[in-house]
Amino acid sequence: MSKPRGMTVFNQNKVDTKSQPMFFGAPLGVQRYDSYKYPVFDKLTNQMLGYFWRPEEVSLQKDRGDYQTLGPEQKHIFTSNLKYQILLDSVQGRGPGMAFAPYCALPELEAAMNVWQFMEMIHSRSYTYIIKNVYPDPSEVFDTILDDQKIIARAQSVTKAYDEFIEVAQEWGNGSMWSPDMKGSTTAEWTEKELKRKLYLAVANVNILEGIRFYVSFACSFAFGELK
Repeated sequence: MSKPRGMTVFNQNKVDTKSQPMFFGAPLGVQRYDSYKYPVFDKLTNQMLGYFWRPEEVSLQKDRGDYQTLGPEQKHIFTSNLKYQILLDSVQGRGPGMAFAPYCALPELEAAMNVWQFMEMIHSRSYTYIIKNVYPDPSEVFDTILDDQKIIARAQSVTKAYDEFIEVAQEWGNGSMWSPDMKGSTTAEWTEKELKRKLYLAVANVNILEGIRFYVSFACSFAFGELK
């Protein structure tokens, strides 16, 4: 088999994925879900699949009526919070597959990230479902998301970390720095060290987004549910 140059959608060479790192190994070939280096990722995949749901399964008839009882300032908070959630899940519904998946070297991790991104898309659709059922003109909400600089600023650290990693990772992939032929190369070692640093920062920012920023927005949503 010929050696792939740069990234490839299907590596025709036989690779023992159990000897590969999670990221920055040889490109993936055959998807194998019979043997894993890290079985925990397959467990996570199955857990996420078990959480599958459709927003349309939930009736929002009561919510539509409740929204009409809110004051102007409450409607502003409710709407701004939804805009923020939509923007963040627009990032998370795209980021894992665009940034992390291309450089994944384990089939079980690739599967987990694919399902993860799909579930983020479901979350984003749920916000759209709320907007379509609560607001007379949904476009008034969507068309003004990017006009709110405070929302943009809050999401900037996450998008910046993603973009910085993608930029360095593309250079690494296009230069075939993953190739065994590059082992020991000063350029490859420096590039890989910087690449791992950018990956760490991107993953840390994703955890901050999911563990702090989304939870804050959810607390706001739940607070409206407590209104009598």
